[in-house]
Amino acid sequence: MFPLAIFIGGPTASQKSKLAFLIQSKISSFIINADSMQVYDKLNILTNKPKSKLIDKYDCKLFNFLSYPKKCNVGLWRRKSIELLKKTKKTPIFVGGTGLYLDSLINNISNIPPIPEKIKLRVNRILSVKGKSYFYEKLLKIDNSYATKISKNDTQRILRAIEVKVATGKNFSYWHKHKKENIFERVIYVVLNLERDDLYKNINERCKEMLSEGVVDEVKKFLKSKISADHPLHKAIGLEILSNYSKGKIKTEEALSLFSRDTRRYAKRQLTWFKNRAESAKNLGFNDAKNYILNNL
Repeated sequence: MFPLAIFIGGPTASQKSKLAFLIQSKISSFIINADSMQVYDKLNILTNKPKSKLIDKYDCKLFNFLSYPKKCNVGLWRRKSIELLKKTKKTPIFVGGTGLYLDSLINNISNIPPIPEKIKLRVNRILSVKGKSYFYEKLLKIDNSYATKISKNDTQRILRAIEVKVATGKNFSYWHKHKKENIFERVIYVVLNLERDDLYKNINERCKEMLSEGVVDEVKKFLKSKISADHPLHKAIGLEILSNYSKGKIKTEEALSLFSRDTRRYAKRQLTWFKNRAESAKNLGFNDAKNYILNNL
């Protein structure tokens, strides 16, 4: 068991990284990325990854640790996080908008055993013949509770759930319900809670900044490889819109409007997740969250 961990969650553009950097600069600590898109070594601008100098300055881990087209999942991220915890006595600061990653440590969901490669290959062969709708219908029968929580178009999560059932004989819901003893003696968990207008303003400004930073060229370069179209990065918010813009199918104003709209919708989904699932978290504004963390160390 580890003594203390700080968790910072919340929607995109809620200044999570800014808060993590501030806290890290004041205590003996390191930062662990908990954003499922920022674990990869591609699309740095589109996924809003911190700049390399900030990653180095604030002792950040699990950014860029997977080379595309390798894929991450909550089990792999959790194992990597625990490996890092064992190497230091510094306080970990987990920060990101992927609530499932945070939840896997806070509620200590049981480790799902690694899935044999032959099962993954078999499932993918069936996918290529019968499509994801076939597997989603299967999932509704073997794990209705989990199936109804995810989109019928979320190929990655559907296949993962099928693989787990085939490999272990138990469904995803089983593994989520079977928790172990707590990993941490004490947890400080905050979810940043901005006024909706302020959050949307941040999102709109961020999307503009990405355009000026060269995100369109980044997207064009990424799509040229087209190694794995079913990879999670191909579902990154804005990827399809910016691809269409780069091909001249839509104009700048429309591209920016759609990009901002889809990012706002994503933020709303994140807000809903944290509202429903992050029961132990304190929902606070930036300054209150900073004070709450520092006063409870």
